[in-house]
Amino acid sequence: MNSLIKPIIQGCVPVAVLSVLVTGCQDASAPSPLASTLPVSTSTSYEWQDEPTPTIAVAMPTATPSQEDSKQHEAQVAGASSATTQEVDVPQSIVNPKTTPKPNVKAENAYQQEKPTLMGVKIGSAKGDVVALFGKASKQFAMEEDGIEVYDYGDFSFGFTSKGTVEFVDVHSGDIDPGLHGLRIGQQVQDALSILGKPDAKTAYMLSYKSQGTVLRLDLDPKDSTIQSIKLFSGQ
Repeated sequence: MNSLIKPIIQGCVPVAVLSVLVTGCQDASAPSPLASTLPVSTSTSYEWQDEPTPTIAVAMPTATPSQEDSKQHEAQVAGASSATTQEVDVPQSIVNPKTTPKPNVKAENAYQQEKPTLMGVKIGSAKGDVVALFGKASKQFAMEEDGIEVYDYGDFSFGFTSKGTVEFVDVHSGDIDPGLHGLRIGQQVQDALSILGKPDAKTAYMLSYKSQGTVLRLDLDPKDSTIQSIKLFSGQ
């Protein structure tokens, strides 16, 4: 009996083992029940939001100049330096411009009560004598209403009648010595009184001295009592 069962069991064991192996392979290849039950999405939905784009600083590499570029740059710098330091011949008339000397009134031609003058010139002097003393005027113009021709020398001027004689002398700069014994424009009233004496007329605006048919008038600044201009003209 045992001898009959043993072959049967031995034949069945391989078959059972084979069945188990086949069944395991089928189970491994079969899809998971959980995976089959999960829904599969075939499309994806995204919500777009505007976000600021970040600024990215990119450090650019600095090119290292080649040896030829360095030599060329040095040559350019040297050329510019030589150009800026190049000596230029400047005419001496520009470097040392000639300045016209101021006229100097001689002591014998200075103002006096018996011989009133200004700039050393008397009223009634000829135009030719004035030009001989001071040269050509820088400006000339006419006072048509008065019939006076004016020769302007910058610091002072002369007015001439139609006959060519001096009608007035006008000094309007403190840079010139008008021949009043040291008195100039810009000085104080007290200086005029000390040098010229007591005036014939005196206000806050002027001092006047009459002599030999002429009037010497000193115009004043009423704020500080300084002399602003000096004139000599005919009092007739």
